[in-house]
Amino acid sequence: MEWIAAEGLALPGTVNSALTLSCGTGILRLGAQDVLLTAPVGDGGARLRALRAAWQGSTLSPRGHEAYRDEGWAWFVVTGEAAPRLMSRLSAADLRPRSMKVGQIAQTRALHLDAVIARLDRFGTVSYDIFLDMASVRFAREVLAETANGIDAGFGLAELRVDG
Repeated sequence: MEWIAAEGLALPGTVNSALTLSCGTGILRLGAQDVLLTAPVGDGGARLRALRAAWQGSTLSPRGHEAYRDEGWAWFVVTGEAAPRLMSRLSAADLRPRSMKVGQIAQTRALHLDAVIARLDRFGTVSYDIFLDMASVRFAREVLAETANGIDAGFGLAELRVDG
């Protein structure tokens, strides 16, 4: 957290909260000193590579520990008017907009897996970012597609792979 602050980046104030910086980088605070950074949508990971290089070159002590892995997280974004209805079928946690406000995180079960869900409201509408272990991505995609088809809400799936 100290290194992120020293870089001049805004920090979520509490554990299980998130924010999106003006550049589009997401900062998800998962623990007291546990942070997940996400790339701005569509930037090809350039912002995260720059932050990682700055972290590696930092002389700040302590600066934390890097847990970077290209294959670590699968990341889905569920967005649109029917997103809350779909999310209610993907998780037993109460993820409705009146219960889960923008910037909140739930570390819970979703898609029959352990997951981190952040409400960040992208694209001018309610949206949820879902993070889960990359090893389960095919299974999660199947569950997501079947559930979306089951509520007939006009959801579509798109894939984006950013190689680091």
